[in-house]
Amino acid sequence: MNFKFLNGLLDPDERIAYINRKIEACKENYRNVPFRDPAVGILNQFENPFELIKNEIEPWLTPTPPLEIIFMVTVENIVTFIDSNGCKEYADQLMNNVYSNIIPDVPILIGVDHSLSGGVIRAICKEYGYENVRLIVFDSHTDFILPTIRCGLIQYDLENNPYTKFSPFDPYIYNRSDSYNADSFLNYIAKELPPENIFIIGVNDYPSRTAEEIDDERVKRFVEFYRSIEESKVHIIRKEDLEKRWEESCKIILNNSLPYTYISIDVDVCANTSIRGARFLDYLGISHNELYSLISYIKKSKSKIVGMDLMEFDVYNAGAKIFGKLDRTYEIMAEAIHKIIRQ
Repeated sequence: MNFKFLNGLLDPDERIAYINRKIEACKENYRNVPFRDPAVGILNQFENPFELIKNEIEPWLTPTPPLEIIFMVTVENIVTFIDSNGCKEYADQLMNNVYSNIIPDVPILIGVDHSLSGGVIRAICKEYGYENVRLIVFDSHTDFILPTIRCGLIQYDLENNPYTKFSPFDPYIYNRSDSYNADSFLNYIAKELPPENIFIIGVNDYPSRTAEEIDDERVKRFVEFYRSIEESKVHIIRKEDLEKRWEESCKIILNNSLPYTYISIDVDVCANTSIRGARFLDYLGISHNELYSLISYIKKSKSKIVGMDLMEFDVYNAGAKIFGKLDRTYEIMAEAIHKIIRQ
């Protein structure tokens, strides 16, 4: 098999702390950023270099915007971009590129915003048939959750949690559109790819028992929406399931007989255990050794791997010194790729 590496520098993160960090780093010419492109950080780990195919992204939407346009990097601009389905436009462009110029070679996308993965996934499904493709997603988050549902949870937290990290004066937690983005892209993928072909592994954001008992319409909507995902036959394997029922969870992967497999890795699946180089560090993920073991189970299933991605890198933390210790995100994820593509 021939493998083609592509980068995906789309980074429309509207969190104010994240934006402020970009602005400050830009003023310092990103001197403490090990790799401004996570794809380069990954490929740097390989002895034999691969060619990197670059996808054009508007510079203000990248992880390290140039100084002359840093003024464009505002919460308002990024929210407008997301709510107007800007993420979907980029994913659609990537789908056309992969379908027309990469396949039948195996695309390997490495980048930031997970929404871009939808473009490669749809290209693969278009080529091999939606009914024939198994999508395996390693992620601490489910990535099915629509913005209106997520914002409802934030509003509830504001009203009921005295230690909330959110601000009641943030206008962007209200009146959002249900756009295609990193938080929701699988909801759109599942409208075309049979839900029973989707496996999400390492999930941490499963509704708690406490959430199920809360008598608030916003929380109820979240719980009911999550239940509807499961009822559609999407396979959700929680981190808790892996801890308590490892063999049973792995058998779910092995028992699937679809001829083609696409693997998507959100690096936060290993957040705070093995790595710190993920955009979201809100959960304690699985270890990298557990990730490697799960990959070996996928390889045993004999389904042909026809595409993959590694997304949600934080270029400021990945490969950097954190509390005096060198982060191993690039090293660990490069080894994950090696284990997937090794014959």
